Amino acid sequence: RHMQRNLDVYEEQAALAAQQGAQIIVYPEDGIHGFNYTRSSISGYLETIPDPEERWNPCMEPGRFNNTEVLQRLSCVARRYYLYLVANMADLQPCPLKTDPSSSCPSDGRWQFNTNVVFNSEGLLVARYHKHNLYFEEAFDQPPQAEIATFDTPFAGTFGLIVCFDILFRDPTVTLVEQGVRQLVFPTAWMNQLPLLDSVQFQQAFSLGANVSLLAANIRNDRLIMTGSGIYTPFSSTYHHARRGDPEEGRLLLARVPVLHPQWVRQDSPTADSVDTTEPTSPCSGVCHRESCADLPPPPPPP
Repeated sequence: RHMQRNLDVYEEQAALAAQQGAQIIVYPEDGIHGFNYTRSSISGYLETIPDPEERWNPCMEPGRFNNTEVLQRLSCVARRYYLYLVANMADLQPCPLKTDPSSSCPSDGRWQFNTNVVFNSEGLLVARYHKHNLYFEEAFDQPPQAEIATFDTPFAGTFGLIVCFDILFRDPTVTLVEQGVRQLVFPTAWMNQLPLLDSVQFQQAFSLGANVSLLAANIRNDRLIMTGSGIYTPFSSTYHHARRGDPEEGRLLLARVPVLHPQWVRQDSPTADSVDTTEPTSPCSGVCHRESCADLPPPPPPP
C-alpha cells in the first residue's frame, strides 16, 4: 500500500514537470519501496523486470508478464505525461540469469537486484540497470558482471545509468564516460559525509570533473542525513540541499540543459540544441541556494 502512495506522489510530480515542458524525469533510489530490508523482508516488494529487448509496454500490455503492478504504473505515468521516466525499484530474477547463464546462483536460488528502469514517452521499457556497487544492502545481490546500461532519446542523445555508490567506482561510471556518454542519470539514497562526501558538493564536482551533465535525485531522510539533489552541467547547477528540521516533503527541480557532444571538452561549446529536463527530489525537500537556483544564464547557442 505504501508503494502505491509513493507512486501517487510520483505521478503528481510528473504532471507538474510535464506542465513546465519537461522531457525527462528522474526519481530517487529506494523512493518506491524504501530501505533497510533484509533479503527475506523485501520479498513482497520485488517484481521481475523483463529484459528491455522484449520490447514491452506495460501500460499497453499489462497481462504479458505477471506481478508487474509497479512497472505498469510507471509505464502509464510516462505515457500519460509524455515523459522519459527513470525510477529505481527492486528486481527479482530467476536462476540462472539469462544475461549470464554460467554465473553461480545465490543460496536461495534467486537473484535480487537494486534496479533502475527507464520508460520512454510512449511507456515502452527501454532500459534496465542492476546496481553493481552495493553499500551495506543486505536485501540485494551484486550482479556477476558490471552492466554498462544506456538509453537513447530524441531530444538529448544517449544517457547512462548509475545508482548512488556506483559513482565512486570505475565500473560502470568511468567506463560510461570513456565511451562518450555525456548525460548520466543518478538515482541515489546518499548519506552526507563531511568533508568530501556531501551530496551536492560531490555531484557538482563530478559533473565538472568528468565534463558531463548529471541528473541526481536523492531521497530525503533527516535521521540518516540524506538530502541534496540537483541538475548539474559543466556550465551551471540547479540544486536543493535541505537543512536539518526542514519539512520532509517533495521538491521538483527543473532546468534547461545543453546537450553535450560525446567528444566535447569544457573549453568548447555544446554542439546540439539544448533541451528541457527535470528531476524531482521526492521525497527530498530543502533550501534553494540562490546562486545556483535563480536567474540561470541560458545555455550557449549551438554553432
